[in-house]
Amino acid sequence: MKIAIDDEVQSDENGNYLINIAYLRVSTDRQAELGFGLDIQENDVVRYSKANELKNLVLFIDDGFTGTNMDRPALQEIITYINDFNAGKSHIRIENFIISRIDRLGRTLLGTLQFIQDYIVCQKDSKNSAVNRNKEDINFISVAENYCRIDRNNPQGKFLLMLFASLAEFDRDLIVEKLKRGRTSRVASGKWIGGGKIPYGYRYDKSTGILVIEPKEAEVVREIFRLYLEEKMPPQKIAERFGFSGDRSITQILQRKSLTGCIIWNGEEYEGQHKAIIPLETWEAAQEELKRRSVHRTDSHYLLSGLLYCGECGAKMRYQKWSGGNGAKIVCYSTQKSTIKGKPYLVKDENCPSVRFWANDVETAVVSELFRLSYLGNEENKKSANAVEPIGVLLKELSAERKKLSRLYDFDNDDSDDVLKEKIQDCKRRIANIQKQISDEEEKKLIGRKVDNARKIFRTLKDTWSEMNEKEKQTVCQELIDRVIIYKDGTIDVHLKLKSFLFEQKNT
Repeated sequence: MKIAIDDEVQSDENGNYLINIAYLRVSTDRQAELGFGLDIQENDVVRYSKANELKNLVLFIDDGFTGTNMDRPALQEIITYINDFNAGKSHIRIENFIISRIDRLGRTLLGTLQFIQDYIVCQKDSKNSAVNRNKEDINFISVAENYCRIDRNNPQGKFLLMLFASLAEFDRDLIVEKLKRGRTSRVASGKWIGGGKIPYGYRYDKSTGILVIEPKEAEVVREIFRLYLEEKMPPQKIAERFGFSGDRSITQILQRKSLTGCIIWNGEEYEGQHKAIIPLETWEAAQEELKRRSVHRTDSHYLLSGLLYCGECGAKMRYQKWSGGNGAKIVCYSTQKSTIKGKPYLVKDENCPSVRFWANDVETAVVSELFRLSYLGNEENKKSANAVEPIGVLLKELSAERKKLSRLYDFDNDDSDDVLKEKIQDCKRRIANIQKQISDEEEKKLIGRKVDNARKIFRTLKDTWSEMNEKEKQTVCQELIDRVIIYKDGTIDVHLKLKSFLFEQKNT
């Protein structure tokens, strides 16, 4: 709050003290450069007040607050003065509400008009407000648009007020769109978005707009990936080793693809000018490991927990402790009375003909089938690698298209012809198509790594099975098996993960 004009105190017929207030707002330093600075606004409202002999002018100022949000400190203070007077808690009455321009009050049509409905017009004229308690209008004045008035005898003034409030919102939308296009063009050229969180391992060079590697931090990043992938160290342990606040910090580093030399902006990937700290393959391997570790693992010690399905009704099957014999049986959820009462969603057929099976017999049969399929780990079943890396070719094409788009944006403005705009749209479509191809190729690479991992397990499975503990055996089954289907006649089908890929013939 700032007192700009301090003349003799005026009062109305009821003894209330009359004041005039002016509201000033600026959101950024850039707005000051464009002629919306607080000093310019103050000069406007003071000059208007003196010219119209308004006394006791008090300025309420919001410095650095966006016009799209009406919840601003100074504006809320004005609202408090209005509410306190209406509730009889104060004898200070606002006679005139002055702004330099409509858009200083708000940048949205609904926000501006709702404020006027709630706090400026008198209660009987406020048709869309649940909070208005004004006994009469507060005079609303915009210095730059002086023909916009709150006056029930001047409907043209109210119409112009709504028109200029709409124009304020339209102008704001244009600014947002231009900023978005400018940022997209900047990212397409490989420069980092100014501001925002800088990835750990880099610093931001303002003079070039490019990320620069911080050697010590970069070495920590490489070691984080090594510990996570090679030593299987949990994120919390890694955080403790390097003094990070917690496991979330490590997970965020592992997930940040910009460490590979790219920039992610608005859900799209762009080739950055900054150098990579880790190879793309290492980052992709980390994403797969994150996904693998995030899969819920049952605390059950049973070998095939979560993998068993009934071949008769399709419901899941579970281990059930058995007092005699081999210790546990496998039963279909549909045949369990307790399931029907407590978890009906697990039941597929209340009349399922499935029977109980000894768990040991099922596990032995499944392990035997895995041993039989161990030939899938042979190198001759592996597809030969392509001589040309398709992702690399596609990335070069993507980079070229984005540079072309950046150049087109440089020529684009509100007066651009339809030919230029169509070229921009064509370029965007080509970029989207290339990104789809890259995504498909990355999915193929991901599948390839899963297949390679499965082959490694199969190659040594017979020799190492007897040396594994129960938890390790369970993990192997989770890695290799998609599901185990058991039929009532005892037939067991073992469905492997990625089976169709494992059986692909070489060079197909």
